[in-house]
Amino acid sequence: MHPAGKVFMAIGVFVLLGGVLMLVIGGGNIEDAGEGFESLEEFTLENSTSATLSVEDTDEYGDLGFSFWVKGDYTDNDGEGTWDHCQSTTINITSAPETNQDWDAGLDGDFYYEVYEGCRSTDDNKDETKQSQGLVKVGGACLACYEGEMTFESNVEVWVIYEDEIIGEVFESIGEGVEGVFQGAAGVMMICCGGVISIFGLILGLLVNNNQKTIIVQNGAMPGNTMTQANQTAVTQPVYQKSYADVPVQPQTTMQQPQQEGFWNQEEPKNPF
Repeated sequence: MHPAGKVFMAIGVFVLLGGVLMLVIGGGNIEDAGEGFESLEEFTLENSTSATLSVEDTDEYGDLGFSFWVKGDYTDNDGEGTWDHCQSTTINITSAPETNQDWDAGLDGDFYYEVYEGCRSTDDNKDETKQSQGLVKVGGACLACYEGEMTFESNVEVWVIYEDEIIGEVFESIGEGVEGVFQGAAGVMMICCGGVISIFGLILGLLVNNNQKTIIVQNGAMPGNTMTQANQTAVTQPVYQKSYADVPVQPQTTMQQPQQEGFWNQEEPKNPF
């Protein structure tokens, strides 16, 4: 397989595994978000007639406080325009933290009857989120309370929800759910991309020829005409050795040079006159 194909396949497998990991993480966050919404059914206090509850007020602006629920139905048997369970329930706040008077409705942390619009017996003034548990909302307390403790007493058994804690859990669950969705989508995209890259690498590795061709260059040839493919046979001219023993030897004649006389042995030139 061609090395380039192996490189692309390795990258594709890496991206594919990353996508699987992102998908698993996203699924886990979505599952945690679902469990967070299920935990919203839990109460801070159950089936009690008195207790002391803590207010955290992390933003130092005052909390929404607590909501109170009792066993019953939304009925108005006497026709007075008020829910019967509100008329039969009495809750007293014996102590409460200071409140933010900018929005405490002048209650100073005391109990107030309310479903959505007081306790008016109208069809749109019902909170049926706890209807499966046989509970109806009767009111709230410690509106706009700062950090501290609230103590209450009731003539009937009540279930209490810390509203600020529930709202925090709702936003946290929503955030986890949205994060899980994006992580899951990113994981699916990475899986698709990793698969495509791996397939491309496999095809590239199988189709690209990895055999290198050998080039033979003959001495004395021009650069543009000297390339031949591998496995070709180079044809050369046979070389014949010539034996000098078969060549007749020609007689050589030695030329004798006239002996030159010395400078003092030369005859004195004769006077022509």
